[in-house]
Amino acid sequence: MATFVAVVKSGGFRGAATSMRIPRSTVSHRIARLEQDLGVRLLERTTRRLRTTDVGEAFYERCVRILADVEDAHFSVANVRQAPRGTLRVACTLLFGHLHLMPVAAAFMRKYPDVEIEIVASNRRVNLVEEGFDLAVVAMASNEDSSLVGRKLTTSEFRCFAGAGYVAARGLPAHPDELPSHRCVVYGDSRQASWRFERPGETRTLAIRGCLSVNSLVMAHLAALQNVGLTVLPSFMCRDDVGAGRLGRVLPEWIVERAEMRVVYPSNRYLAPRVRLFVDALIAGYDESIAPDDRRRASGPTATRGRRVRLRTAMK
Repeated sequence: MATFVAVVKSGGFRGAATSMRIPRSTVSHRIARLEQDLGVRLLERTTRRLRTTDVGEAFYERCVRILADVEDAHFSVANVRQAPRGTLRVACTLLFGHLHLMPVAAAFMRKYPDVEIEIVASNRRVNLVEEGFDLAVVAMASNEDSSLVGRKLTTSEFRCFAGAGYVAARGLPAHPDELPSHRCVVYGDSRQASWRFERPGETRTLAIRGCLSVNSLVMAHLAALQNVGLTVLPSFMCRDDVGAGRLGRVLPEWIVERAEMRVVYPSNRYLAPRVRLFVDALIAGYDESIAPDDRRRASGPTATRGRRVRLRTAMK
């Protein structure tokens, strides 16, 4: 399989022999034996060019993935005893960085003192490769396709909330169609927003003009607590406030949006030990703190005992 992949990548037997440092006759013999074992022709060969057959092309794609997994397995075993070290660059959303990433980072650095972490919290979607990040924690719509490799943390539900004072003064809408008569706080770059409400058997999409527009969910949350108006927030963010009576659920049977929180990284091959271990720590920390089944929320930032953590926020 490795020889076949080398032949396809190099465009011929000579190139494969050179890259693998074996005789050309060996390459030819291996390909012939592979085709004989499979009972199909993988390559069309002429005196001038070589190309894969349709079956050969499909087999090539599978071989590339299989060989990558084999190399990754060897790499992970070779580095299993290597203590993580170096600088880890992490990008995340502002909300995740402010509420949940610091306890994980602090615990990780206490466990692995040779690792330094740089966290960049921003509302924008970063380019991991071009900007030199090892990994990112991003919020993605449930139907959003992504070519990034990653692991899902959880699915967050966004719902409508309002401060207790606002509810007492203005009451609650019984249906999304009543929202235009209410004051709303919108999240985004303008005062105009589109809220899509969904419940079993019914959906409603409304154009909402906000009395206040913010580009931070933390600010939208604070505005709701200050009784400015109705707003849409992740349910986990408001759980404690609802329980304490500071916020009220608006249209509780309606969901406005679902978003997946994912840890993503440029490739799943040859990840440094510090990246692999930090991803595992994020998964474990998220499961323990903010999963949407009423588990306790993450505690506040923990001291790092002299280790260096840089937290930069970039408000877009």
